[in-house]
Amino acid sequence: MLRFYTYEGIVEALDGINLNVLENETLGLVGETGCGKSVTSLATMVVVIPPGKMEKGRILLKYRDKMINLLKQDDAFLRIIRGGYLSMVFQEPRAYLNPVYTVRDQIAEVLMVHKRKELLQTVLESLRTGRKEKGLTGSSFEMKNYERMLEKPNSFVTKILCKIPRSQRRLNEEVRKEVIRILREMEIPDPDRVAEMYPHELSGGMAQRAVIAMALVCSPTLLIADEPTTNLDVTIQAQILNLVKRLQERSKSSVLYVTHDLGVVAEICDRVAVMYAGNVVETANVFDLFKKPLHPYTRALLESIPRPGKEFKSIPGTVPGLIDPPKGCRFHDRCAYAMEICRKMKPPFTEIEKKHFVACHLYGGKK
Repeated sequence: MLRFYTYEGIVEALDGINLNVLENETLGLVGETGCGKSVTSLATMVVVIPPGKMEKGRILLKYRDKMINLLKQDDAFLRIIRGGYLSMVFQEPRAYLNPVYTVRDQIAEVLMVHKRKELLQTVLESLRTGRKEKGLTGSSFEMKNYERMLEKPNSFVTKILCKIPRSQRRLNEEVRKEVIRILREMEIPDPDRVAEMYPHELSGGMAQRAVIAMALVCSPTLLIADEPTTNLDVTIQAQILNLVKRLQERSKSSVLYVTHDLGVVAEICDRVAVMYAGNVVETANVFDLFKKPLHPYTRALLESIPRPGKEFKSIPGTVPGLIDPPKGCRFHDRCAYAMEICRKMKPPFTEIEKKHFVACHLYGGKK
């Protein structure tokens, strides 16, 4: 349960939602603007700031073959998790790119925080191979410095060495190679040139690819994509969607794809969760949801998609304010099937068919 304590009142942003993303799965999270999709993403990353407050619940992540509750972890551990195990692609890429740093610098920062050990090992292996080819034995002064960085990353000497640019020359070269590699995977033309560009020099599609590169460079367990194609041209949208899908298959990551576009959901998602006013009202396999939607809100969403030769339908009313949300089912005042119980009692989330769950009093089933 997530609430925002404001001067106008208490905003009940999330009211006991229950989501799970399986390994190597793409889960689509859909709903109207203001239903809580982006807040759910931020809550999953544990980056909700005051006046927001997580009051109840758990956020479980598989970490080293065991499940951990992120809400009980300290900030230092969460910094390791974010970027390494959880990553997020935001709606406005330029708003999340630092305007005074190049693309290379910003991707390199992610690498240095989460993959520094692997990069140092690569540098040391390269130095050993080079000395062996020259017939040299033992360790050079440069090798000893990198060994010290690897073995004692928090020592005083290591911190001094990290302040000297020349002492990290080979490491910086290795980081640059990795940055170029990930930009090439993003299908960015001339990645060497783009790596040295600043955010204002990038097109919308390029900026979004740079943000996706930052999110995927460490092959996270879960990638959260919060409407990453909203402000892009149709052709660029298709390229970004295909890119995310291919990279997911390559890295074996799970994806939580937040969108209001049901066409995108049908294209790339395995399962779908439908949100309304801070509640998840239905979850199902993507084929089952489009073939047999159960919740009245899900049906209304599908009917509102424009179709040639058919009359356009819209959902009457608006999403309710969450400072004083409706009692019972929050959709009852817009629902054509509303009953008296809908106005009094929140419907339980029940399994109507195999792996098809719905929160509606029209149905009974296994809780």
